[in-house]
Amino acid sequence: MMVSIVERGQGKPLSRLYETYGISCQFISLGRGTASSELLDVLGFGGTERSVLLSLGEEGLINRLMYELHEGLTENLSCKGIVFDMPLTGLNQIMAVLLKNQAQAQRQEGEYKLEKAGKNSLILVAANQGHTAEIMNTARAAGARGGTIVRSRWAGPEDTEKYYGFQVQAEKEIIAIVASAETRNAIMETVNRKHGLKTEAGAMICSVGIDQTVRLG
Repeated sequence: MMVSIVERGQGKPLSRLYETYGISCQFISLGRGTASSELLDVLGFGGTERSVLLSLGEEGLINRLMYELHEGLTENLSCKGIVFDMPLTGLNQIMAVLLKNQAQAQRQEGEYKLEKAGKNSLILVAANQGHTAEIMNTARAAGARGGTIVRSRWAGPEDTEKYYGFQVQAEKEIIAIVASAETRNAIMETVNRKHGLKTEAGAMICSVGIDQTVRLG
């Protein structure tokens, strides 16, 4: 899975570009960034609104696309953001066959694997609505550079106090933070200590490994 977090409105043009590389299974959701206005000015972002594009593809195609993105593939789109990929550990059979067939149709000679500058992780913090600003302040103090927020709802059992010993608010916000190996544990531990399940924020925290990372723009 390749995840692209870009300015609002750039998700669809990016998706069309990815299709030319044989990546046709894609999903777009809306989110917002957490960077300060000063940092947005430095990075050249027009605002905090984000498009989050999830793209599924065979490893060889994703490696080639990540390589081309690193080499400036999106220059004509004036696209700014971050792209990273994560290895999938399971997939239903029909999708697996579809992705394999797409890869065979787009097969290219050559090796397109990027060198890894360091082991990165995607930290996911699911918290009660209204607490994202304080959580991001804590995460930044522990080494995070920024994050992306996506609205969500709790879909588990309603009476969580009975089963787990804590109460869950229905309206949730998920914060996605890309972190290095050096900062991941500190960010997770600090956020959990100050905003964990026993606090008003009720944050649930996990992380998954990232294979390759490319910054756009």
